[in-house]
Amino acid sequence: MSTWIPRALALVSVLPFTIACEKVETLGPDVPEVLAAAVARGHTAFLGECAACHASRDAFDLAFFQFTDTTIIRRALGHVERTTADDIVAYVRSLRTPHVTRNMRPFQPNGVLLDDDIAFGIRLFGQDAIPATFDAAALRAIDPLRVSVAVPMPLWSVEEQNIDWMPAAAPPDWILDDQGALARGAIAGYYAAPTVENLTRAVSALRNADRRAASPTAPCIVDDVTRADYVQCFEVRRWTSSLVAQHMLRYGMAAPIHSTLHDAWWDVGNAARKAIQVGKLDFDNGNLNWASWMYLGWMFDPGRHASVYTGTGLQRIGLARHSTFVALRSLVARPRGSMAVWADAQSAARFAPATWTFHATRIAYDHLIERLGGGERPATPDALADAVSRVNSAYTLAQRKLGAADKVALAALRDRVLVELQ
Repeated sequence: MSTWIPRALALVSVLPFTIACEKVETLGPDVPEVLAAAVARGHTAFLGECAACHASRDAFDLAFFQFTDTTIIRRALGHVERTTADDIVAYVRSLRTPHVTRNMRPFQPNGVLLDDDIAFGIRLFGQDAIPATFDAAALRAIDPLRVSVAVPMPLWSVEEQNIDWMPAAAPPDWILDDQGALARGAIAGYYAAPTVENLTRAVSALRNADRRAASPTAPCIVDDVTRADYVQCFEVRRWTSSLVAQHMLRYGMAAPIHSTLHDAWWDVGNAARKAIQVGKLDFDNGNLNWASWMYLGWMFDPGRHASVYTGTGLQRIGLARHSTFVALRSLVARPRGSMAVWADAQSAARFAPATWTFHATRIAYDHLIERLGGGERPATPDALADAVSRVNSAYTLAQRKLGAADKVALAALRDRVLVELQ
């Protein structure tokens, strides 16, 4: 027998957010009172035994992603007895929220996962080649959030694997209590008043605590092999990322909201990247986590991070066309005066498959000429030398994949860039 829980019952658990109700199984005419008590007990048990890993603390994700009763019970039994697990189910079913399927990938552009790299190129250009008329203005018009890709965004929860948002553990006390419990207090502030501003404070505090050089226990000093704990860093950053994701999903947000929040997603991929590079990877799916998390963060702010890092991760999972797009879209998104544009041009030439190479490098050179013509110049002799080196390197990388005529045309463009630099 089924019944609808009255709206008032959803408030029994004094949730920090009011979410709607679901159908639940009932056993007799006194169900509302019995169920209200079960929901209250379940909420208390969830807060005490489960909430630390679920980030939002109100089981939003369990309801939103439609975790089954059996799954919730099975997972809860690792922490509580069966009767309490049943109460947790009652609590989760009391939450009123939109539903999606368990295999939905949050923030997958257009909700579509393309088959492969070539499919991406065809979706983007109608062919597996950059059109001859394509330029920087056309690139700027492309919103990465609306471009279907073959990059699999993480699922919410995948048991026995780490290709998901759910961390294996909550942030440890020494991160939460760093600098006078700054992160713990900021998270509590967000729970009390779940605004974007408070979420940004909480994420900023967590990101500071996980990498603060003066902290002897910070796990994310990723460039120091002797100090970094790459697995713990990965888990802390996934927890932080899931806090952001749940806020966006709860309030139906799909557009960028604050660079710090999306940087937290990119950070997860960077933990995997550094672990792979130093040979300290103690968890599986390193390349996939590197590529998918970096792209996830990148597409919300394409002018923010080094394209070579995101692009290399994508290339390692066989997505060179995606890598080229990241380099070029980053290039045109950089703020005025950014020195990253020279590295972007080099990356575009490095990553581009043969059918993309000439026009990818052409677009990069043309855009550099445009910037130089607008008065942007390297500010120091060292910066100038670096820019010249990268311009020359872009040609060297590209010409290996070109025919004779394209080499000549590209060399002429390279020389124009170098003249403008002098």
